[in-house]
Amino acid sequence: MVTFKTRLDHHSPGLKDNAFPTGQPQEQSIPINSQEQVEITSRSPTFLAESEGAIVISCGSVTSEQVILRIIGVESPPDNTTEVSHNFKKFPWSFETKYYSADIDIFAVKKKEELNPALAEKTRAVVFYFDGQEVSGFDEVVSWMPLIKDIKAEVQLMVCNNSCDDPNYSELRKKFLDWCIKNQYELIELNPSPDSDDEDDVKYAKGYDRVIEALQTHPWSNLIQKTSSQQNNSSSTKLEDIKPECISEESGAAAKSESKKHVVVEGEDVSLDEALLSNVLSGEDPGGESLEALFGKFASMKDRANGLTGAERKKYAEEVAIAFWKAMGGDEDEIGDLDDLED
Repeated sequence: MVTFKTRLDHHSPGLKDNAFPTGQPQEQSIPINSQEQVEITSRSPTFLAESEGAIVISCGSVTSEQVILRIIGVESPPDNTTEVSHNFKKFPWSFETKYYSADIDIFAVKKKEELNPALAEKTRAVVFYFDGQEVSGFDEVVSWMPLIKDIKAEVQLMVCNNSCDDPNYSELRKKFLDWCIKNQYELIELNPSPDSDDEDDVKYAKGYDRVIEALQTHPWSNLIQKTSSQQNNSSSTKLEDIKPECISEESGAAAKSESKKHVVVEGEDVSLDEALLSNVLSGEDPGGESLEALFGKFASMKDRANGLTGAERKKYAEEVAIAFWKAMGGDEDEIGDLDDLED
């Protein structure tokens, strides 16, 4: 019989300040059935991964903490930030849109050894930051993949601090995009080419705005849908804010694909997301859970949109936007003419 050693210090939650007058860590032996002795601390990531969240890893000149501060929209770490170690911090983030609110944790991870199964189990989004001017930063990102591959993250983002003035970036960008498509990551450029605005009639979120959008549109398990009155009193978004870029990414992003279940609708074999859209658009609510169902099929909708032409993709995006609007209890009369979005 061996023991786990848990190290408790005077900063541990639930302990009085004078529990250890000397301020020195105390060890407590707990019997376990194992052939080895493992030492963990009460402030390890295992004790912090209590809710779903995202991890941010920087392989560039900007730290992961700085990336997180940009995401949550503050200049300095909030008071509720938890410093597990010098290489690991937790930033709670509460966000609210017109239609729902959610609370998640964003972890700043500096060292590979900070990753563990408990943290991986609760991770739903992975965000890498790297400098696009040098291949070394990208190579460092790739070096994390053996540890990241077992994390079942639905959101996978590669944030690239690029320079459009760099004559070598075009070739590097192709390399980054090819890798992202192969590994199902979305490449988000912080300094996209000005010409990209003219490539499509639809305006897409870019840079950190796209990072925030990707995180906020994920169906977090603790997402709380607002009532109709709360939606009407909210000034955060309009119908137009249910953007088609949630369905297709301008940057050549690779959306996670999933196997589609097929059903028969009016004699035709169609994918489940198409049937769901058809039901919602026709006013039918599948089991009273249309919003949850739509969120659950969001990845497959993105995958389908990526395979459509420009005009077909716009039409499909409009249908998805209307479906979300109806699923949230919106009045069809309030939708207006979506053709205005194309102007």
